Order: sequence, then C-alpha cells, then structure tokens
Amino acid sequence: MKKNFIANELKLSYHRNPKLSTENFKCINNSRLIDKTFRMIWDMDELEIRESFYALYFNTKLDVVAYRKIADGGLDAVMVDMRLIMSSALLCNATRIAVAHNHPSGTMTQSSADRALTNKIIEAGKVLDIQLLDHIVLTCDRYHSFRDEGEF
Repeated sequence: MKKNFIANELKLSYHRNPKLSTENFKCINNSRLIDKTFRMIWDMDELEIRESFYALYFNTKLDVVAYRKIADGGLDAVMVDMRLIMSSALLCNATRIAVAHNHPSGTMTQSSADRALTNKIIEAGKVLDIQLLDHIVLTCDRYHSFRDEGEF
C-alpha cells in the first residue's frame, strides 16, 4: 500500500493586540525599555509562579516587529529550544532579538545555565546574522540586564 506524503506549509501569522500601542514598540534601544516591553507582553499572573522564556524581535530601526513566548517551565527552570527562537526571527525578518526569562524566587543571581544559554543564542545569531541585544532576567520589581553588566 502506497502512502501519500503531504508536505506542510508554514505560515507566519500576526495577531494584533489592541491593548499594546505601537508607540510602545518603537526604538527600544536600552535595557530599561526592553524590560518595560517584556512586562507589557508577559503573563504577569505567572511571574512569581513559574519560569517562562520570551523573545522580542526587532528590525534595523529597533522597532519590535514581533514577540513570542518560547516556553513555560517549572518553579526554577525553563527548557529553551534554540530553534524556536531563531526560526521565529527568520520568519519575521528580524535583524536583532532580545530574550528574557523570569526568576520566581526573586533572586537576581544568574546561573551557569543562564550564561550558557546567552552564549548559545549569541553563537546561533552569528551564524544567521541576528544580533542579541540583551538577555533580561525579570523579577516582580527589578530586572537584570546581561548587556548592562558586561556579561556579553
């Protein structure tokens, strides 16, 4: 019996969120604005419950062209698939990205896994010519910027 093979077509879809003003997504050029932007899209009800990982995608003018929740995790870890980060960047023609995850514990200390992931994103971006602008760690009232702290 011969099986029919059907190739799937991928399509990028944009869903406008009327709660998010486009002016809030223009020229996001420092960690304070990146933090503010992540907080606009984050599920704030879960910020202190479990770790999540999000990505912002930028054009050359540093305007946000898209964002995506990459993963939800547990109490103190989240598994991140690099392919989801980079495939989304390619689909929306992003030239730069910023990523963030939260620490429900409220600690600002970066783990070796956080640093390793940041380096992995930088290396993947080099291959695809996509620059990592920052990796932000969020708590309910503060943030840590890898770039501001000279960690890359």
